[in-house]
Amino acid sequence: MEIYFNELSITDKSSISYEAVQIMAGIYRELKKYGITTCRISEEDSNKMFYLIQELPNANTIQNFFFSFFKSPYESDEVEKNQEEYCEHSWFYKEKECFGLAIAFILDSLCYSIFDQTWNDTYITIRKDSQPVEVKHVCTEQHVGFHMKSLLGDSEIELVTCGTSAKDKKIVLRDDHGKDKLLEFSNKLVHSPYVVGVINSLPFQSHNRKFISKIKENGLINIVLPWTDKGLGLVVQTTGRTREETEKIADLLQEKYGYR
Repeated sequence: MEIYFNELSITDKSSISYEAVQIMAGIYRELKKYGITTCRISEEDSNKMFYLIQELPNANTIQNFFFSFFKSPYESDEVEKNQEEYCEHSWFYKEKECFGLAIAFILDSLCYSIFDQTWNDTYITIRKDSQPVEVKHVCTEQHVGFHMKSLLGDSEIELVTCGTSAKDKKIVLRDDHGKDKLLEFSNKLVHSPYVVGVINSLPFQSHNRKFISKIKENGLINIVLPWTDKGLGLVVQTTGRTREETEKIADLLQEKYGYR
């Protein structure tokens, strides 16, 4: 698991206090206890932070920790896989566009900020388009412990079920070629207690051989039928309330309906 740097926490800084660097080192040590050793950061922000740290006394003792913790570029394999989700929406903290906070939210990871009172909170609210969403956030050692239990799966994921009967669940599909096949499959899918309904068809994805095409944190799952030549697909609304819950539901749907 990797965490992500909040670039807004350094944007207007002309210096970093020694206290903030000590807190940074403490966060790194705390994260290492859980096997987390990397904070993804842009090269530009990494260079700026390193320059500011060099202005502090005992800067040489900080260098090894700095290069162990911060890794650029931002675009790791995991970020690349979810880049489309980022590009499909606008992401703002107050009136400022944000990247690190958004990526941490999309990947259900942590976002790290350089310590000051502006960022001293376990959750930071950002806007995804016009919708407020909460980002798991750390800028002190105490914040790390607060989040680790749920992030590392120490607590059991409890799924909620949909109380609507299969026959009353809505199925909405475009009037495209292949609608009959999608309707037949949808009528099976709505028997899952975790499926609320089918809300749309997907564009043809003949190149896609994955049953689960995309998982979103608001309970939506894109499903493609890899056994169809055109790659017919649909969007399913599930009862998932978090990304973890939606991923668990996706696994259950794959297991039961993912093979013809």
